[in-house]
Formats: sequence, structure tokens, C-alpha cells
Amino acid sequence: MDKSGSPCPAPALRRAEWWERADLGYDSDGQLRFAGRRVLDMAAHTGTPAYVYSGERISANVARLRSALATLSDPAPRLLYAMKSNRFAPVLGHLRGLGVGLDVCSPGEVRHALGCGFLETELSFTAGSLSGADYAALAGWPGVWVNADSLSALRRLAIVSPGRRIGLRINPAAGLGYAANPLVRYSGAKPTKFGVYLDRFAEALELAASLGLRIEALHCHTGCGFLTPQLTALDEVFSRVEEFLRLAPGVRRLNLGGGLGIPLTSADAPLDLAAWADLVRRHFASRGLSLEFEPGDYLVKDAGLLLTEVTQVETKGGRVFVGLNAGFNVHPEPAFYRLPLAPAPAQLREGPETTVTLAGNINEALDLWAEDIPLPPVQEGDVLCLLNAGGYGAAMSSSHCLRSEFSEHFLTVTPPFGSMPPLPVPNSILLDQANQRAWDELYRSTTEYVWGLAPLPFVADFMEEFRRALRPPSRLLDAGAGEGRNLGVLLSCGASEVHALDSSLHALNKIPAAIRAQVQCRHADMSATGFPDAFFDGVTVLDAIETLPNSTAVLAELLRILKPGGLLLCNIPGPDDGIAGTDMQAIGPNAFLYRQSYYFRFVDQHEAEALLVRAGFEVVRSCRCNWHEQAHPGFRREQHVHASQIFLVRRPASPS
Repeated sequence: MDKSGSPCPAPALRRAEWWERADLGYDSDGQLRFAGRRVLDMAAHTGTPAYVYSGERISANVARLRSALATLSDPAPRLLYAMKSNRFAPVLGHLRGLGVGLDVCSPGEVRHALGCGFLETELSFTAGSLSGADYAALAGWPGVWVNADSLSALRRLAIVSPGRRIGLRINPAAGLGYAANPLVRYSGAKPTKFGVYLDRFAEALELAASLGLRIEALHCHTGCGFLTPQLTALDEVFSRVEEFLRLAPGVRRLNLGGGLGIPLTSADAPLDLAAWADLVRRHFASRGLSLEFEPGDYLVKDAGLLLTEVTQVETKGGRVFVGLNAGFNVHPEPAFYRLPLAPAPAQLREGPETTVTLAGNINEALDLWAEDIPLPPVQEGDVLCLLNAGGYGAAMSSSHCLRSEFSEHFLTVTPPFGSMPPLPVPNSILLDQANQRAWDELYRSTTEYVWGLAPLPFVADFMEEFRRALRPPSRLLDAGAGEGRNLGVLLSCGASEVHALDSSLHALNKIPAAIRAQVQCRHADMSATGFPDAFFDGVTVLDAIETLPNSTAVLAELLRILKPGGLLLCNIPGPDDGIAGTDMQAIGPNAFLYRQSYYFRFVDQHEAEALLVRAGFEVVRSCRCNWHEQAHPGFRREQHVHASQIFLVRRPASPS
């Protein structure tokens, strides 16, 4: 049926579409089904625009790729998913469950990966043009593998991470990509920004050695979306990689990047994985190298659909335009990279195909999904699916024209017939970003002190233990310091240095001048502080853990920067807290949004303690504390009561 409830008869006979497969295709009623579900049912549940991703398809793609790689090396080649392709937390969690690591390219991606449960050792970082803050963040994650992209990167890494084992990204001056598309090539005859060319490779090796860095791996990625016709070009790329290997006999690890493509049009055939694997085997199998690959599109692109609504069907200047309620702000690949998404109506209608142009709802001439393509009949209100949307869609979305309306949904196993699709899962990285923006805007919006200047009533009770924990050079940190209400208590401990850290620069700028003159302020995310390992004797994180969507990653970072035996003081409010759920929208178990932006999570004492223990802390003591708070300017107008479990925990001392 269409949206009005009228029947939509399907053609009695039709040809199969080139993209149809066992888990994606039309049934006998002309209804499009994906991952065992009717797309119209999903759209009714999720609304549009909406991305839906199939866990079963991702699993099948991983298994197929692993099968092709099985005999290439011992140990078996390592798979690292290119996170920039799709960072939706349920997708990443599913991949981790399949034993796939992550290729990351920014500190933000590292933080998100850690928040999704990945270990540092499961991450490989490759990026260029890094800032000082980027290098400082990488220094704080010693377990993350880093591939330097330039000679400059070698020099700067050596300063913050002396003696680090690293990889070096190389540029073979040869590349490939989808068809003849130059927009997805990372290397070629024209010089690109990526990696070290052969003419400076020996210089790079000598520089690294002189700086005390150990280059143990090479990394090479030359393009995206290649299929079987491009394997000849890949053969040339691999031959040039061998030239680098001959100059670096000590390298024992080789990352050949990603780039494996999928069919995007009826003219494309699936990549011949056996032929691709044979190329890898011929060039590298006899070298005793540990091999790594970083597929993005191949694993997830065809596991995702973008569901849209047809908003108009109209002839203009002799051309039929089909308008959709999504544009390049939702998925930029067709407009910016000329990579097509195949359109498929969720319900087939009777009638011949028409040549149409698919247009988005962004007020830019560039915003066209496809031009002059055949499309079955559609009407306003119909659901039109854009296939192969699982990669470089939501991850590259924007709010251009202040349009950012879309949702993401992860489909697990095929449900029983007639059951409803799963509820939306919040996108945790977007949640974290929106949360940080909201707090920063709160501090900017008022000249008053939002929380007042009186310290929390329980903090002073723990300072004697902080004093006893001080060891020269003694340092204390207030993480999530805000406007500094608790800094005076830390200053009274007599440490050589007191530091204040917050993700809001506006908050730090509001710390009273007399206190600010005595502390060292740092504007940074609590999950990537940039401080060295084992730097602090004590850390406080007060009235903050409940506001962090990435609390697991934050606690891991605080454990890292504490000295062995160092103390952490924190409070974690429970479901009985006076504001728990008040004027808040529930988004998960005990998780809420206040004013649609501020994240809160309230857990009981046992769950709070388990959170700290899982992070690696030992509980020294804990107690319960209730207290009254006055109104908070710009945040809460009423007085309220807080109820928190207070924890003093420590990083375990080093073994004797």
C-alpha cells in the first residue's frame, strides 16, 4: 500500500535488478525486503531520512574477505576497519565482535573507538598534517599503532613519544580507484599529500634512526573502490611497494591499506577476490611479513540503505525531477565524489520506467543524487531507498542549510516474520559532540557562575588522603574543572602543581583570577588529556562522570595519567538523585537528555563501583552524600537535592 492506504499493485512479471541478492530484493508483492524485513515497515518505524545497517551482511562480508586471505601469511592477515567510512557505534561494536580492529585517523576517532570498547592495541592511526594537540594526544595512547605520514611527523613524534615503535606511510607514485574516477585516488603521476615518496625514503629511515624511533612497518593506501579491471594497476602499485621493502630489510609488517570496492552500477561485476589475493601472494607472501588490510567500503557499504521520502515529482524544462527529503548533507558521495547510489522504490508500482533526475533538498545546484537515470514509477510520499549507503554517508554528513535530520539503525539477526525492527540506537560520537557544545554554550551564555564558587561539601573530607599521596614532583588535577569551584580545596593540599582541565574554554576562562594564577589550565577532552603517563598523584572528577557519554574512555585515560598508587576522587549520582529524569528525555537505560542536549546517566552504587573496577581502579573507600544545591543560572531555576555515591579509588601500585 502507499501512504494513503491505497494498494500499489506490482507488475506480474519483472526482470531481476542487478543489485538483488538473497538478503536484498523484491518479494512477489513488489515489496522491497532487506535483512529479512520489509523496508516499508522499517520506514514507518524509523521515519526518513534513515540509515539502516545489516549486521548479518557485515558478518558475511568479513567472512568472505577472511576466506580469501586465509593462506596469505602466518599469522593470518589482520583486518582493520576504516572507521572514517562509518563510525556508528553499533556497527563498530559488531565488527569488534568479529575480531576486526580499526584504522583511525584523528584523536576524535581514537576517543570514539575507546568509548566503543576497543583497546588501544586494536587501533592503527594513519593521518597527515597533524597539529601539536594531535601529537600530544597520540603520546597519551602508547598502545595505539602510529604510521607517520611525513618527515615532519617523524621529528614531532620523536619529541612527544621518544623511542616509539612506528610505521611509515609510503607513496608509490601509482594509484587506482573506482573505474577511472580521479577523485578517489590517493596516489598517481600527480604528486599527492600522502606519505613519503621513494626519493626521500632513505632520508626518512635515517632521520627516524637518528631520532631514536623504530620503523617496524610500512603502510600504503593508494585509492578507493577498485574492482577487477583495476587489478593491473594494483599489480604496478605492489611492484613499487617492493622497491621500498628492498631498502628497508628490517621491516616485518606491511599494511596495504584498503580500497576494495563493490559494484555500484549494472556495468560493474564483483571484485575477483581470488585474483586480488593472488596478487598479494605473488608480491609479498614469501617475505615473512605480517600483513594488514584496512577495508572500509568492502565490509559495510552494501550493508547499508538510506531510506528517503519522495517529496515531489515534476517536469521542469522537459526534464522529470524526483525530489527527496535528503541531500548531500546526509550522504555526500554522489555530489562530491561522483560515486552513485542505486535508487530502489520500497514498493514497486505498475507502469514503465521513466528517465528522471533525483534531486536533494539542499539549496545548492550541486545537490543531485543522479541525473537522467531510469526509475520505476514513484509518487509523492513514496519511500525511495538509496542502496550501497553504508559507507561515507552518515560519517561525512553535515548540517548545511541547517538540515541535519536523519537517524541510524542497526539490524541484528533476521527477526521472525511480522516482528518490528529494532529501536534506534543513539549515535554516541554525535551525542558526545552535542553534549560538549551544550556545556560550552552554557558557560558562554552567562557571566554568572553557573555552579557557584563554594566547593562540593564532601571534597575536603578526602584531602588528607590526597596530601599523604603526594610524591615529588607532586601534581594534582581537577578534571572537568568547570569554573573552578573545587580548585581551592586542591590548592590547600600543598602540591607543587595543581592543574585544571575542561573541554570548555569558556568555563576555564571564568575561573576566578586569584585561583587561575595558581593553577595550570588545559583545554582538552577528558578522554585525551595529552598529559604524560603516570603524571599525577591525585585527580578529582566531580559532578562530571554522569554527564559523559564516553565515561569508559575517560576513566581509562585518568588511570593512565595517575602515578601507580595515585588517587582518584569522584562522585556518581544514582537514580534517586533529585534531578534524575526530571524534565529529561529518556534515551536508554538510566540515560537521559536534558533540554535535548545535556547528557546524564544515573546508576546505582553497585553499577558505579563496577564501572570503576572495570576501568582498573582499586576502591579505597566510598560513602553516601546528600546535599542541597541552589538554582544554577542558565541551567536550572529551582533548588534541588543531590544524592551521590562518593568513591576514593586508586591506580594499583606497580608490582614490587
